[in-house]
Amino acid sequence: MCIFMQTKRFIENTLVAGLLFLLMPSCTTYRKMSYLKDAETLSQEWFERAANVYEARILPKDLLRISVTSETPGAATDFNLSFPYRTNATATASSEPFTLREENTYLVDAEGFINFPVLGRLKLGGLTKNDAEALLFSQIYPEYLTEKPFIDIRFLNFSVTVLGEVARPGIYKAENEQMTILDALAAAGDMTVYGTRDNVMLIRTLENGELSIRRVNLLDRNILLDRNIYYLQQNDKIYVEMNRTRAGSRSFGAVESTGLYIASLLVSIATFFVLLQHVQK
Repeated sequence: MCIFMQTKRFIENTLVAGLLFLLMPSCTTYRKMSYLKDAETLSQEWFERAANVYEARILPKDLLRISVTSETPGAATDFNLSFPYRTNATATASSEPFTLREENTYLVDAEGFINFPVLGRLKLGGLTKNDAEALLFSQIYPEYLTEKPFIDIRFLNFSVTVLGEVARPGIYKAENEQMTILDALAAAGDMTVYGTRDNVMLIRTLENGELSIRRVNLLDRNILLDRNIYYLQQNDKIYVEMNRTRAGSRSFGAVESTGLYIASLLVSIATFFVLLQHVQK
């Protein structure tokens, strides 16, 4: 009876140890789920250093809408793209006259240039919107217009792609032409529990057309101070890799499986030796 109680106690202790072993990875996993650890401890001085308003830069293959207006009606017409189209899609050439609609849409070529009415080939690649508007202003006034024009440039393709272990992978557009990496993940429904938060891949097209790949640790509070990471460029790609648990098993994590196997093995070995001692006595 005494040996039986000792065996029972030993098995219980072994099971408790096995369960503790299983819970240890869970605690570690929980700590890895939090974004921007201890961000509240960053000093205001650091935030002031990174407080400059972020502006996206024009890149190759961007689609821009550029409009030029002035206080005098019709004075800036030559600087806006127009093309003929029918107001009635079913009309024929003899029954419906053509009207004009301003599109003002420009595709930036691989070298960063656009073909602009009157001014010809202009390089906008690498400039911010404000810089590009200032450039057009200086080219138009006062050489072509005697009054100051109003120039407005908008990105038509400011979007980012989010892939991998997120709830809703897809392409997400920013109407205000600004998106942070947290905004993009929020739009995609956040990472799943299987997403690797400390090793997110950020793929970016540079001004010269080359690709840049960076690894981002979203657990690190310092990304709030890195404007080149925290603020995304148009057409950025974010890829969230699956963690080892997801890669090992879609239904049951590899760590948990290994832990149960070890716990079961320990119980079997302990039971064997206790019974062996009992037989020898």
